[in-house]
Amino acid sequence: MNFEIGRSEDFLVEHCYSCAVPGYLVVSPLATVESLDALPSRSLENLGPSLAAVTALVKEIVKPLRVYCAQFGEEQSQLHFHIFPRGAALTREYLDAFPQHASQIRGPIVLDWARDQYRCSKESAYESNAHVIDQLRKLWAVQQCY
Repeated sequence: MNFEIGRSEDFLVEHCYSCAVPGYLVVSPLATVESLDALPSRSLENLGPSLAAVTALVKEIVKPLRVYCAQFGEEQSQLHFHIFPRGAALTREYLDAFPQHASQIRGPIVLDWARDQYRCSKESAYESNAHVIDQLRKLWAVQQCY
């Protein structure tokens, strides 16, 4: 099972291996750091373009309603970024669970809820997302992302 989508000189992009949401990617700097201010200068310069390129990959392949980009560092202290697509089906399920949020969806709550709702084993995450992982890899190669 290989969750890697691609890598650059500064970042590794992998599909999330503990959640069965297609296109949920994790972008990690190759430098082992715990916060943005500890990133090497070159990585800082490439961070915005890198996150934008990865977001574009997800939008192209998954076609979500919205893509969230978040950095929390609660479960794992090493700096990493969540690129999380919110599609129509996930949105419906979320609003069924939280109808009071229908007038304004709250992204951090959606991400937290979905990580629990779709939590699964590494094997299940791969089986559920193998096709999307393959498509993301192919597009990465074609576009030669960052």
